[in-house]
Amino acid sequence: MLKIDCLVSGGVITNYKCSSKCKHCCYASSPEWPNDYMTPSMADEIFSILKSLDCHYVHIGGGEPLLQPDKIFAVLESARRNNIDIEYIETNASWYRDEASAKIILKELMKYGVHTLLISIDPYHNEHIPFWKVKALMAACSEVNMGVFPWLMDFWADLDAMDDRKPHSLDEYARFFGQNYLLELSRRYGLNLKGRALKTYKPMMKKQPFEQILKESKPCRLLSGIYHFHVDLYGNFIPQSCPGLSINLSEVSYGADPGKYKVLYSLESTGIGGLVELAIKEYDYRPESEYAGKCDLCYDIRSFLVLERKLNLPDLQPEGHYKYV
Repeated sequence: MLKIDCLVSGGVITNYKCSSKCKHCCYASSPEWPNDYMTPSMADEIFSILKSLDCHYVHIGGGEPLLQPDKIFAVLESARRNNIDIEYIETNASWYRDEASAKIILKELMKYGVHTLLISIDPYHNEHIPFWKVKALMAACSEVNMGVFPWLMDFWADLDAMDDRKPHSLDEYARFFGQNYLLELSRRYGLNLKGRALKTYKPMMKKQPFEQILKESKPCRLLSGIYHFHVDLYGNFIPQSCPGLSINLSEVSYGADPGKYKVLYSLESTGIGGLVELAIKEYDYRPESEYAGKCDLCYDIRSFLVLERKLNLPDLQPEGHYKYV
């Protein structure tokens, strides 16, 4: 039974809607998502529970949390009310229009105790967002003494080699830097190959026989990790490194009911072998002969349950994660 007594550090997802549909996004954010945003009451509930679990600070992410800057302030006020510090807000800079309007938003964020923006700097985002916006937002941050956490400066030279007034596809980067660029990009970024990132890189991954994956099945210990978890706008606790799996945050401290959270329980107790058994026996899942590892098999089963069988399972929320991947 998945049970967590304390949480150290993680993030709060205020919205899944994003200006971009990046190929590396493990949360499957995109413009296709509904325009939902974390409500003040949900924020209060989340921050209160996090505090009770001895979590004292989080970062804010999305989607793009600053697509609706007017709605983020209530979330930040709730964090302050519950004595939760905000380490930084993640942003892709797509919302930047001009220096004056950006400085107004930045100054308002600082009033709520936000002192750092994590600004995305990489070719994945550059497919959708021109580099000039990133540069201009960083300059605006400097003007108002807002700290910048550039993620990642290692890619600055790559982006700066292209015309910064327009976006550039990954194919353009491959033509410019070499055909192995996309694969090297994953390594340099330290990419978590889940969600849309798995879909992007699966064709390049070595395949394993289905039976071999089952033989190596072990309980998935990542599900009870206390670092780099996320909680989304719907109150779903997302285990570290495993978007698309969920448990209601209010239930993590006293344990997930195995009868309610069958997918999670199968993975935590016996690993991918348990999930395969559940999917075949109860849901008529038919495995392929090979997969790109256990995570690919796990994701294929979960997608099947949501998209093919149309199941509304509490541990596979939100549905949009699978729908918009």
